Amino acid sequence: RAREVAVLRSRLVSTIRSALDERGFLEVETPVLQPIYGGAAARPFTTHHNALDQTLYLRISDELYLKRLVIGGLDRVYEIGRVFRNEGISRKHNPEFTMLECYQAYTDYVGMMDLSRLLIQEIAGRVLGDSRIRYQGHEIDLSGDWPRISMRDAIRDAIQIDILAADDLEALATMLRSRGLDPGEAPTWSVLVDDLFTDHVEPTLIQPTFVTDYPRALSPLAKGSARDPRLVERFELFLAGFEIVNAFSELNDPEDQR
Repeated sequence: RAREVAVLRSRLVSTIRSALDERGFLEVETPVLQPIYGGAAARPFTTHHNALDQTLYLRISDELYLKRLVIGGLDRVYEIGRVFRNEGISRKHNPEFTMLECYQAYTDYVGMMDLSRLLIQEIAGRVLGDSRIRYQGHEIDLSGDWPRISMRDAIRDAIQIDILAADDLEALATMLRSRGLDPGEAPTWSVLVDDLFTDHVEPTLIQPTFVTDYPRALSPLAKGSARDPRLVERFELFLAGFEIVNAFSELNDPEDQR
């Protein structure tokens, strides 16, 4: 079985490459040792460059360098490589892991949702020959369109709380207590919202589901929603209770970014 997994993983990675190449993406390599780390909220591994007598960091993301390439005129780029986060270990987290990051000019988070679905469906078909997979006792169907639900609606459906009706930490904590729920010790409104989603929604998302339109406080560097200024154009894709894709429309308003 271990040999099977190794073969499947190799085929999966090569299929990702060919599927993106066929869509006009260019594979690139960006620095693993970086003078300024970024692209995620994570603690880096720190090392020292002896010849330059300089502190460097193992990358926690490829994001900043890939964005430079897009700005430089390479409209579709991707990288498959190791990233490093000097944090805890769990069944969902490892301090060293392989990640795909891709960037595409002239699209938005809706376009990236479509790309994510088509890539995964294509990979399943080419590698497994089936749109159904079995994991942890669940049969997961990858075919067809996948549901899209806003984070606000997902939390409201789970615990009957409207997070946008309580726009500060104390108001949201009071609302939770009135429902018999413990708000815990979250230091900010955004952390409490994230905790509610993690505890009450994420484990229920077994079939592939896009969770969209995150509150701005959770994603301050994503592009704001044209429909509601409290939200941003971000999505995460969940499958088998795991987040497997995270993406957003890039913030390209300089005043908003400042």
